[in-house]
Amino acid sequence: MDFKEILERWETSTEGKKAAGDSRFSHIIKEKEAHYDSLYTKGDVKKGTYKTGKASLGSLKRKADEDVLDLHGYTSTEANELLEEFLRKSVSAGLQKVRIVHGRGLHSQDGIGVLKKVVIGQLKKSKYVRAYGNAPPEMGGSGATWVVLQRG
Repeated sequence: MDFKEILERWETSTEGKKAAGDSRFSHIIKEKEAHYDSLYTKGDVKKGTYKTGKASLGSLKRKADEDVLDLHGYTSTEANELLEEFLRKSVSAGLQKVRIVHGRGLHSQDGIGVLKKVVIGQLKKSKYVRAYGNAPPEMGGSGATWVVLQRG
């Protein structure tokens, strides 16, 4: 029996479960999770929980997207109008983080993402935007952009 097997047996035993559940580290994690759960309930934006300052951007970047705008199939002009309206409505609804899906540009004539350039250009100058960046791979990667919004 190697160490891995011994450890797995201990973790599944009554004593092992009790020791892991009573550890100082597990208590800290449970307290942090409870605190964040109380602040951010999915689909529910509580008044007064919006964080400000650069230090809070990290937690807002990790926050789940509260709404998504998919711009596939739209022209640059249409995408500009839809994006401006989407950002305005999102801020007035009190949303903190949204995602914009613009695609990678794989079907473009030159293989260059036209909509991504439009989106980034508008996000740079928008009064509604606090921060933005490429979405994680499982949420669209370079074909989508997350946006942290300003307070309404």
